Amino acid sequence: MKIQLELNEPQETRLHNIIDMGLGFSAMIRLFDKGTKRKLRKSMITTAKKVFMAKSEKEFKTVHSEFCQWGTKEIVLARKSHPASYGQIAKTLDVVLKVAVYYCHLPECEKSEQLSRWLNAAVDRRMMAMLKKHYRKAIESWPSAIEQIDSGSYIKIQEIVRKFINERHSGSITPVQFDDIYGKH
Repeated sequence: MKIQLELNEPQETRLHNIIDMGLGFSAMIRLFDKGTKRKLRKSMITTAKKVFMAKSEKEFKTVHSEFCQWGTKEIVLARKSHPASYGQIAKTLDVVLKVAVYYCHLPECEKSEQLSRWLNAAVDRRMMAMLKKHYRKAIESWPSAIEQIDSGSYIKIQEIVRKFINERHSGSITPVQFDDIYGKH
């Protein structure tokens, strides 16, 4: 499959279905206001296409950050009627990208191998508690839940995940594999 922003109908349908699967797998949709899934899916399809075209990790991080910033302005929590946190939006995107890129090898195998190294761990409460035990002073005020994660703490937690991988696994796993090993969605 040639990487391009516009996909043919079967490719578009496959991407749509894979993103739907990732949204379900993230278990985050239940927190968001009714009707959010459609809005998220539409934006994630556009974002996934941009991720597929990323030529560098820096470009990937920019696309990721733009989506999360959009989500904190556009996605509302169901019970609290206030915007979703950066951590909640990032976890949703991270799980969807994990499903699309790492598990389903989109946009194609060679590119998915490159992108998989850039993907982030989908942070959850259990992972944060485990990382805090190892790196207590790495973050001044460790969040105890993803709704407490802002953009700065999200970036720092992802750096700590990579540090943990380098120290405990000699860099032999990726953040999405770390997520499979240490996370629980």
